[in-house]
Amino acid sequence: MKKLGLGILITLTVLALSGITTATPNQTRGEIDKVVFVHYPQGNVPYWSPIKASAPTDENTTYKYAGIHWAIPYVEYLVNSSAAPAGADSVVIAAFQTWENELNSLMDFEYKGVATSVGSNLDYKNVVSWQDITSQYPGAIAVTIVWYYRWSKEIVDVDTIMNNGSGFDWSVNDCTDSKCETPASVSSYDVQNIMTHEAGHWLMLLDLYQWRTQKLTMYGYGALGELQKRTLGLGDKLGIDRIY
Repeated sequence: MKKLGLGILITLTVLALSGITTATPNQTRGEIDKVVFVHYPQGNVPYWSPIKASAPTDENTTYKYAGIHWAIPYVEYLVNSSAAPAGADSVVIAAFQTWENELNSLMDFEYKGVATSVGSNLDYKNVVSWQDITSQYPGAIAVTIVWYYRWSKEIVDVDTIMNNGSGFDWSVNDCTDSKCETPASVSSYDVQNIMTHEAGHWLMLLDLYQWRTQKLTMYGYGALGELQKRTLGLGDKLGIDRIY
């Protein structure tokens, strides 16, 4: 396994050699690899700001894409919210709908009900869940795991896991202004805010870490009380327009 960037782990090992023996549904497409996107808190990350640089804005046009994509326009997903705050299912749906609205029916995310598992394994079921992932991903708010065919770059399975370990509190909040930029709570992570970012990874947009991209949904760090990732910035929209 090698580390790519600040928040992405990419595995280039044949799954059968790494303990996963589930057969692929179409062997002619080649072996399956996976990418793990790790979403870290903002913390005390130092910013390098050019003296004459303009302030970060959601009109920034930056995006990153790795070439991996869905080959179908219809993606079903399940939610296991047994360890999440009340109302989490509805805002997870809203997070996916944010991207779907921009795609104008070119991609349909369909909620199919309650998951009986917590995801994180290649089972060809796309799952959003909450569990303690602190030991595997220390300090991570959430991770999204994408399995894809190595040669065709087609996605076969995606799971997002929200960290409900010690120190990671979650809430479902109403926006306090029209652009969802005013924190409703500074002591918990907003489910819809974080999930909208993770849903961008389901579409295979990559994390952004430049100072000027802080107002975009795909900015790679999250913060307590943050709501601004609920609404897409220009770079986020340009990214998925290119892919789909």
